[in-house]
Order: sequence, then C-alpha cells, then structure tokens
Amino acid sequence: MVDLSWLDTIKLSLRTQSATWFVGVLIALLTLFSSKLTESIKFALNRADSRTRQYEELATEVSGYIFAAELTVEFIENDWTTKQSLTELIKDYNQSITTLRKKEFVYLAWIRKYWSREQVVQYETFLQSVRAFDSAIHSLNDEFEAVNITGSKPKVERKRADEALKVMKPAVERMRENGKLLLTSLL
Repeated sequence: MVDLSWLDTIKLSLRTQSATWFVGVLIALLTLFSSKLTESIKFALNRADSRTRQYEELATEVSGYIFAAELTVEFIENDWTTKQSLTELIKDYNQSITTLRKKEFVYLAWIRKYWSREQVVQYETFLQSVRAFDSAIHSLNDEFEAVNITGSKPKVERKRADEALKVMKPAVERMRENGKLLLTSLL
C-alpha cells in the first residue's frame, strides 16, 4: 500500500477538482456560444427568407407599374384613345400607381433594413422617375376627362398627345432603366 502524505493528498484532490471545474467551465462556454451561434443562424435564415418574400413583392409592384406606364404610352402613341380603350387603361394605371405609392415607405423601410445604402439611393432614384412619369401623364388629365367622363371629345387631341409624348417617352424609358437597376441590385 502506498502511503501518501497529506501534501500529496491535497495535490491529488486539487488536480481532480481542477479538472472537474475545467470541464464544467468548458461545457458552460460551449453552451453559451452554441446558443449565440444558433440564434445567429436563425436570424440569418429569417433575414434571407424575409428578403426573398419582400423582393418578390417589390419586384411584382415595380414591374406592374412599369408595364401599366408603358402600355399607357403605347395607347397614346398609337392614338387608341377612345372612351372604350381609355376606361380600362386609366383604371389599370391608377391602380398600379396607387399600389406602388401606398407602399412607398414600406418598401423604403425594407430596403434600409435588409439591403445597403446603395440600394436605398437606387430606390429613391426609381421613385423620382415614377413621379416624373406620373406628372407627365397628368398633363393629359383634362383630355382624358373630356373623352372618358364628359364625353365631349371622341379621342384625345392628337396635338396634345404628341406634346405629352415628348415628355412621357423619355420619362418611361428612364423609369424602366431605373427599375431594372434597382431590381438587379437587390438580388
């Protein structure tokens, strides 16, 4: 039998307790970091999922508005401005601009939260081009009213349409380009 002195017993006890404490501290640290790691992974996955859903909604609204604007330009350019053709055209255009503008600040908040400052600037540039086009189309409101509401004209006056198209065509092209730049930058 080995006779251990009391000093050797204390040393052995300290080593055993130190190893136990070390393992306990190691497990506590791993637990702490694993929960932070798990939270970080969950946040990243939720962020990616939110970005995807929000991108799809924004892209749908931007595309819908650009299509309505381009269709409006095409109708005016081709002199398809009778009451029958304008009724649905104006309704669709107004619906698309209203939907886009109602969510303007929601989309801005999403872009600020999930993308970068560069995309915020691109979004604001796109909205400026939307407003410029919308302003250009409003220059024909009295013509649309005369054809569509009061019925005092069979069609939009060609001279007025041509004047408006000088502003509308470049505006719709800028808007289309700004919309493309915005949507591709968000991918």
